[in-house]
Amino acid sequence: MESLNVIFAVAVGVLAAAAVIGALVFVVVWEWCAIRRTLAAHRRRAPNESFWRDRAALTIPERRP
Repeated sequence: MESLNVIFAVAVGVLAAAAVIGALVFVVVWEWCAIRRTLAAHRRRAPNESFWRDRAALTIPERRP
């Protein structure tokens, strides 16, 4: 009877360990995908060259030829 309890305890421990490892892998993959999505979104955004010029405290007049 004792060996049945030990086998059950080992089985529960292995399943719990597999669940924890699976959850950790899921979180790591989720974060990796989120970082890739964020980088891709910022890479696609075209830089607006006049963004800082429009918000400058002191503006420099443009030189015209």
